[in-house]
Amino acid sequence: MSKFNGVYRQRWFLGLGGRAAIATLPLLMAIAPAKAENLAPNAPNLAPSPPKLSYVMPKETVLRLTLSPRFTATGERILTLALVRNGQVLHTLQAVSGKADVQYFRTGQQSRSGSREPLPQGVYRVGSVDRSGGLPAAMGDTFIPLTPLFATNRNGIGIHHDADRAIGGAGTIGCLGLLEKRSVQTVAQFVSQYQVKKLIVDYGL
Repeated sequence: MSKFNGVYRQRWFLGLGGRAAIATLPLLMAIAPAKAENLAPNAPNLAPSPPKLSYVMPKETVLRLTLSPRFTATGERILTLALVRNGQVLHTLQAVSGKADVQYFRTGQQSRSGSREPLPQGVYRVGSVDRSGGLPAAMGDTFIPLTPLFATNRNGIGIHHDADRAIGGAGTIGCLGLLEKRSVQTVAQFVSQYQVKKLIVDYGL
């Protein structure tokens, strides 16, 4: 699952849709959050502010994704990816998921494969960071696979840079796309350093 070539590549296309820790913390904190793009106040199908969250902040090292009240200039809801260590947020980053015309945020059972909608709410297993190359240009050069730990027909989901913006596009076809290229490396470092195994996607549904 950590390699994009072979089986995982096939699933992606089908799913269109201690001490060392202390030493690393300053580096994570020193990287500034990505700047928000120009905001589109009338993005489709979205409430103006994020709802109350559904999951309690875990006392472990995880990634947590929530809604923000902001939008990109191209109409995607800006999401907040938090790097959480022992219940404390070390850093937050900006991301998007899905295409602007289908920004419907759903639970796993409601979300359909091939919909191009954002990844559904729920808990995911985080795989190993993959820098082996061979990704589509719209995804950049780093991929972190995600496996839903709930019932859904969505698959081939992962975390990568929303590199599509640099080549005339925007958004993803269902993955979590970080708005800044350096944000992908921040997340990859966090996942590798702390052996992060869980992503909690909480839209307040």
